[in-house]
Amino acid sequence: MPPMPLPDGSRVLAIDLGGTKTAVGLVAGDGSILAKDTAATPLGDSAAAYETMLRLSRKLLAEGGPVSAIGLALPGVVDRGRGSLIHSPSSGWRDLPFGSMLSEALSLPVSTDNDVNACAWAEYLFGAGRALDCFFWITVSTGIGGAVFVGDRVLQGASGMAGEIGHFVAIPGGQLCGCGHRGCLEAEAAGPAWRRCALGLLEEGGGGVLSRVPRDSIDAKTIAEAARGGDRLCLEVVKRMGETLGKGLAAIVNILDPASIIMGGGVAEAFDLLQPHMTGSAARLCLSGGDRPLRVQASALGYDAALIGAAALALRPY
Repeated sequence: MPPMPLPDGSRVLAIDLGGTKTAVGLVAGDGSILAKDTAATPLGDSAAAYETMLRLSRKLLAEGGPVSAIGLALPGVVDRGRGSLIHSPSSGWRDLPFGSMLSEALSLPVSTDNDVNACAWAEYLFGAGRALDCFFWITVSTGIGGAVFVGDRVLQGASGMAGEIGHFVAIPGGQLCGCGHRGCLEAEAAGPAWRRCALGLLEEGGGGVLSRVPRDSIDAKTIAEAARGGDRLCLEVVKRMGETLGKGLAAIVNILDPASIIMGGGVAEAFDLLQPHMTGSAARLCLSGGDRPLRVQASALGYDAALIGAAALALRPY
């Protein structure tokens, strides 16, 4: 069983630097969010991204009072010891010591890790992973990332890069990924891929809801909402994305044999729509053995999983 959370009186500042938004919150020892503020992440401008984190942090600290530590979740490859973002494929950022910069500016200790590792740790402490000793966390949002949880810890791997399912090649020779390779799961099924797929179907003569909205407003959320209303083009996008994600899930199951795959992230808000396509595709590719189950479930922490994950890094450092 996971360790008991810190007492409710213990509070930390949590910072989630996401691909499209930055969230900062005051989080209690039981994982509950006491206050939160968000802003758009200034992609392409790392200095502005840092200033956004610092501005939101100072505002919450001024309004909500002192905290004991800061937890920082970053998108990409992270050097935990230095608190640095080594490389973020989605933004192209490299070698940014965000953790040490924030620690110096706010005079507080900062615990830093990759955002998906943070999500897995939070899911173990506060969510759907509490009763599991082996699970895989996958985030599907602007990008796709993964984390391996075994026993009572998140596996880091020899270089701190364990679990990078987003760069599993799902479609050889496919779309160019931010990492420089083609056909990665991230390039083929993350949020931008939903938009690209929908626009392609519209160009082929598809109609429906999306033909009546501005092209620049089409995103995964818009597509999922229309699919729930029965729009045929959007249902086709969901089917294609779900089947592609299923290839990644099958690889996870075949290699790691987890008790469960837990999915979070903005795109995962459409989990109910994706699930039959993902599990159907994965089941066809998984090596079966006896009554081996294929268990895929949505995060119990919802849209705030990464923010709670950032807090978990400070509440229960590992």
